[in-house]
Amino acid sequence: MPISSWELASLVCKLLVYFGAASIAGGSLCLRLYSDGHRQTVHTLLVYINLGAMLGFQAVLANFFIQVGLVNDDGLAAMFDWSMASLLLDTQLGDVTFFRLAGFVAVILSSGFFLRKARQLNQAPGRTFYRSVLILHGAALLAVAFSFTLAGHVSVLSITARVAIILHFSAFACWIGSLFPLLLLTRSADLEFMQWAMRRFGNNAMAIVLVLTVAGVLMLIEVIASPGELVTTAYGLSLLLKLVLVLTIVGIAGLNKLLLVPAISSESSGAKLGKSIRVESVVATLILLLTAYSSTIIGPAGH
Repeated sequence: MPISSWELASLVCKLLVYFGAASIAGGSLCLRLYSDGHRQTVHTLLVYINLGAMLGFQAVLANFFIQVGLVNDDGLAAMFDWSMASLLLDTQLGDVTFFRLAGFVAVILSSGFFLRKARQLNQAPGRTFYRSVLILHGAALLAVAFSFTLAGHVSVLSITARVAIILHFSAFACWIGSLFPLLLLTRSADLEFMQWAMRRFGNNAMAIVLVLTVAGVLMLIEVIASPGELVTTAYGLSLLLKLVLVLTIVGIAGLNKLLLVPAISSESSGAKLGKSIRVESVVATLILLLTAYSSTIIGPAGH
């Protein structure tokens, strides 16, 4: 189906919101569980989190004004119709925008604070530092995740389905947001720590896959009226393609866990793992793009 310029712009914004949320989730998780504690590592991950939050913040603002322009449909100047913007602030779009902005602003401020604090320390941060980062950023991520239950076809689903969406979004954000920090880890000269961290992530990823699977099934039951819709509607076909991509990324993760991580013994083996993580990142990006397209442009039948 043809996509208008406004819809395309909205799709891009949603994709950037996904990336921003993923950097918060994965960066904070890796800082707490898979960091070597070196000041440079802490600095890099906090910058990664901060930049992701800034990206998400700008995408949310841009999307709000794009929706204003979409309603007016009268050129770029229509994006800045303040009377229409005021009206939309009192709708579901206003609620969505508020929760997303609140989440991203909270992370921008907190990550900036923790970054400054880390620079002032004469030694590696303690457990309280990492725990504080994870708690604050986890709460902010939940605000962003909750926003996805407030508008569109999702807003009319049952409480169970909406909780499943929050869990599904948060779990996948933790997974794909961890790929960049893990990619950096493959360049470490400390092969023993690299293998330990990768093995630990692989074990935790099994729990993430479980959450993704259960939440995904609960969501599917709500949005698909009958199994036939999976092959007779555009939304159903997009779900099948997404399932294929998810199975692909799970397969790559399984290859990493069972073969590449146990084989880490030299810089070359770390490079092989890094290449696999890059492929995993490409597949994850395709999943996010497909998710943004299906939720923004298509939508399930009957909703």
